[in-house]
Amino acid sequence: MDIQYLRYYVEIINNRSFTKSAEKLIVTQPMLTRIVKQLEEELNTKLIERTSKIFHVTDTGMELYQRALELLSCHDDIYRSIGDIKDAKSGKIRLSIPGVILDAYFPELLRSFYEAYPSVEISVIEEGSKLTVKSVLHHDVDLGMVMLPVKKHDSLEIINIWKSTCQWVTVKTHPLAGKKSVHLEELKDERFITFSDTATLHDFFITNCERQGFVPKIVYKSLMPSFVFDMVSYNLCSAIMPWPVIRKYARPDIAAIPLDTEIPWELALISNRDRYQSYATKQLLNFIINYFSRLAG
Repeated sequence: MDIQYLRYYVEIINNRSFTKSAEKLIVTQPMLTRIVKQLEEELNTKLIERTSKIFHVTDTGMELYQRALELLSCHDDIYRSIGDIKDAKSGKIRLSIPGVILDAYFPELLRSFYEAYPSVEISVIEEGSKLTVKSVLHHDVDLGMVMLPVKKHDSLEIINIWKSTCQWVTVKTHPLAGKKSVHLEELKDERFITFSDTATLHDFFITNCERQGFVPKIVYKSLMPSFVFDMVSYNLCSAIMPWPVIRKYARPDIAAIPLDTEIPWELALISNRDRYQSYATKQLLNFIINYFSRLAG
């Protein structure tokens, strides 16, 4: 069975059209028809039922499609792995990461990485931790960085790399701003701005408030730290923010007060055990681990 025939077959099923597939593959439609016919004769089964109005993939046709996807993926992995060995310091990496983590740590980290690996191209996909987990599991990205906790999955490799805590931020004129620490229960009447629903901290904050017997009054949501601190500075709300983010966006009119009930901010690298990791991806993973180890030291 010709591997190229399988590529053509997968394209036909993806497009559900011989005509569209021929245009994309830059081949003739009769050629694709002959290829499918040859596959059907080789396997002794009907793969596609096609008329002028109907395009239907049979059960055996769908089985071949799924198997072909697996085989093509393995086939491509061979060439990727050989390419990595031949040209070890080049490659492309897709990294999914929440904007707050990206903003707090990665400008300096990526600058250092570029100096060591100038030929590696990194595509950064900015999304909340929940979406990052989905992207990693669905093979949409090579590597992800998230705030813990995340839902366990057999295919998910989790490497803890950083731990800090969250504090309450408000204007310095607030009656509680002079305290050494505050209990969450003291903030039950506060108006809050939080990260959006796709961020793990959003749910974690709500859960901790509910444990103290109240539901927080969330009036704004945003994944942009600068916007959060602007809103706090205008005294429109207060926020629970990670200490590294507070330190980066510190302002003279904003106070940061520790919480009696600790809300941790733990970061982890995640990857998919079932996905091939290029040399470049492994280098970035180890680079990030070492970078945060130096910060902790």
